Amino acid sequence: MSDDSSSSGCGTTIIGMIIIVVGFFGGFMQFFWADTHDVGMILFYVLVVPMISFLVGAGVIVYGMRKRIGTVGAFGLAMNPRMASVPKERSFIYEPPSFCKDCGASLTSEGIEWVGPLTIKCPYCGATHKTEKREI
Repeated sequence: MSDDSSSSGCGTTIIGMIIIVVGFFGGFMQFFWADTHDVGMILFYVLVVPMISFLVGAGVIVYGMRKRIGTVGAFGLAMNPRMASVPKERSFIYEPPSFCKDCGASLTSEGIEWVGPLTIKCPYCGATHKTEKREI
């Protein structure tokens, strides 16, 4: 399945670049071809023609990219609307319970013994408990 917005954006980007390059070199070539000693015409060919071609070419490029850019998020960063529906990656940690459910003793991370990847052992009564999953 082809994406029409990316192919049209690529085509308009190329057309915009061609407008910029042709206008830039065209202005300078007109300066050399024209037989003029007028400073105003020299400035027109060297400065105005390339600047106008740059603005027109940049406008064509931006016009072609309008669908690819999507919405603008915080700090001016472009966000792809398709990426907005992707859920954020969540992080979890596993903490031992703060109290033993059998003897009621207070458990700290320094005083417990790990007997499995997610299982601890109470140092007072020897009961084992699962760790609690908590999102960061």
